[in-house]
Amino acid sequence: MASMDECGSQTRSAQSKNEQIMVDLEGPYRLLYCSGKGDKDGVIEEIEKGVSPNLADYDKRTALHLASCEGCVDIVELLLEKGADVNSVDRWGHTPLSDARSFRHEEICKLLEEKGGTDPVRRDSLNPWCEIDHTEVDMVDWTLIGEGAYGEVYLVKWRGTDVAAKTIRSSVASNPRVRNTFLKELALWQRLRHPNIVQFLGVLKHPDRLIFLTEYLCNGSLADILKKRGRFDPPTAVAYALDIARGMNYLHEHKPHPIIHRDLTPSNVLLDEAGHLKVTDFGLSKIAQEKDSSNYKMTGGTGSYRYMAPEVYRRESYGKNVDVFSFALIVHEMFQGGPSQRTVGAEEIADRRAYEDSRPPLTSFLYPEEIKQLLRECWHKNPECRPSFEEIITKLEMILEKIQKNKASSPCCNCTIL
Repeated sequence: MASMDECGSQTRSAQSKNEQIMVDLEGPYRLLYCSGKGDKDGVIEEIEKGVSPNLADYDKRTALHLASCEGCVDIVELLLEKGADVNSVDRWGHTPLSDARSFRHEEICKLLEEKGGTDPVRRDSLNPWCEIDHTEVDMVDWTLIGEGAYGEVYLVKWRGTDVAAKTIRSSVASNPRVRNTFLKELALWQRLRHPNIVQFLGVLKHPDRLIFLTEYLCNGSLADILKKRGRFDPPTAVAYALDIARGMNYLHEHKPHPIIHRDLTPSNVLLDEAGHLKVTDFGLSKIAQEKDSSNYKMTGGTGSYRYMAPEVYRRESYGKNVDVFSFALIVHEMFQGGPSQRTVGAEEIADRRAYEDSRPPLTSFLYPEEIKQLLRECWHKNPECRPSFEEIITKLEMILEKIQKNKASSPCCNCTIL
């Protein structure tokens, strides 16, 4: 177990929870976040500000959808009392009752039904994922848009809508054990509902190939954006970091077992039409099965070397904090405009980080002091010293609030001080 001196962040975590500052950002994200976390005071605060209980995100998901997914009975009761639409429909046709039934939240189902809630989808909670007949998808005019860990990604039309079709190579899909593992992970993915998670749509019924569909985000990946425009200004970088942290916190807080991404990279973070980031590609993620939630015994050597945590490279047992390490490297790139040491091989970089404790440089004029401190904590060589994503969210909200206050008090926003 790490000492308190070694893990300075641990002594501050209790303080940060007591001093948590939630920033009223653009869009419905705080209301949704509080609803999904069961934060009744936060929900009340947002509604008292005048935020509508029916305000929806880009995916048309309301706070009632989130609370119904997460089993937050008190929040569901509060939202219904405040006038939330019991039959609001998200972009996939799901009502709050659809989600409550899918997750077997019987008490919430009863509450929603008493208020007139309906379930147009009638999802079977024992078989939660949907199979899509391949004739519904136009596979003739599909366009190659990328290559994933196990196959190609195509832009296709499904019922008139652009979606992403991810194909699994035959060498992988032909292995019954591997295929079964993929199908189990895809069934899990479909149950996930969060504004910062790419939505899974279904698996094609195809005799020869394994193909699954997800929502298509036309603005591309964070990696593409960094290549085109370079480094972000601090408000944008912190706002994007919050998007990623919120999506990852949702995965890590999944019950009964947390979901570890294990391949969190800029290529696996996509930008939606509303200007928010969503985490995608859980083909490499696993559900931790160990009873000891602090130490998951998993095989190493998985994921992209440049963003790999040292303990994974060393093929040691590891846990959720491997994603925190990868997250820190992504945030570093957003401030810098891309990865450091681009001419050095990715595996060599991973080796140096694992055995020489090498880390990217933190140039003073690019990174606010609070960001530098957060990055040092997130990529700490001792996994136990890294903060949770819940703690990261709190710190980032405080940092963003400070940046916004400084920007608002600045007499001139077009001047550069040299």
